[in-house]
Amino acid sequence: MLLQARKLVEIAVDRHRSVERLVASLEPDENSVGVATEQMIATARHHLAVVLTGEGEDETHQLIDQLGRATARGVGVKLLGRVGLLRDRRFLEHLDKYAPGVEIRLAKAPLQEMVLADSVVGAVWIRNGVAVREAVVVRAPAVLRTLHTLFAVSWSGSAALADHRRLSDRSRSALGRRILQALSSGRTDEAAARELGVSVRTYRRNVAEITRELGATSRFQAGARAVELGLLSPSGDLLPAATSQLAG
Repeated sequence: MLLQARKLVEIAVDRHRSVERLVASLEPDENSVGVATEQMIATARHHLAVVLTGEGEDETHQLIDQLGRATARGVGVKLLGRVGLLRDRRFLEHLDKYAPGVEIRLAKAPLQEMVLADSVVGAVWIRNGVAVREAVVVRAPAVLRTLHTLFAVSWSGSAALADHRRLSDRSRSALGRRILQALSSGRTDEAAARELGVSVRTYRRNVAEITRELGATSRFQAGARAVELGLLSPSGDLLPAATSQLAG
């Protein structure tokens, strides 16, 4: 989503440079982006699609406050963030307190920050570290449709924040991920237990508990949910963090 959205914005700026009302550049600072997004959120009537990385803590918290007010007046809000936000306790506490009605999902892939208000207007901004490097306001219908499509694809491939929070240390542990890897590979319980150095009974108990935590109804579904939640790669392999944990 990151590369596609950036390329799309670059093309749109070049194509609509002479028609300012369709694509307009913003001053590359948090104040300009903040004012533009606040206006979009305040005037949205039906739905908001928002992507945040969590960079720029104060600005992110202000945006969360605005999204909370939008849901209070009946606007449907979908917020997509990166999985790393799970480690940001202040962000999660602020979200729970000021925007409980926002539908939230987390994605593993790099994300492009943006706000899309109804099908009328959107803002996209690119950071250089924490600072905003460039930003645009988009009103071109074709560009907005493509941005909505990119958002929908990323949204469908992500998992709900509530699902992430439901996971215990067991599912996130090196052993839990190796059990999930064994499930996705189709190993028999006996072979997997032997490889992990545990009894078959212990292995099956862990499988049942992890499957339940993932909200899955079958072992196959547990593997798919593990990919959505970032516990396994799409190929069923352990992700780098899990691999390094095992090596340690």
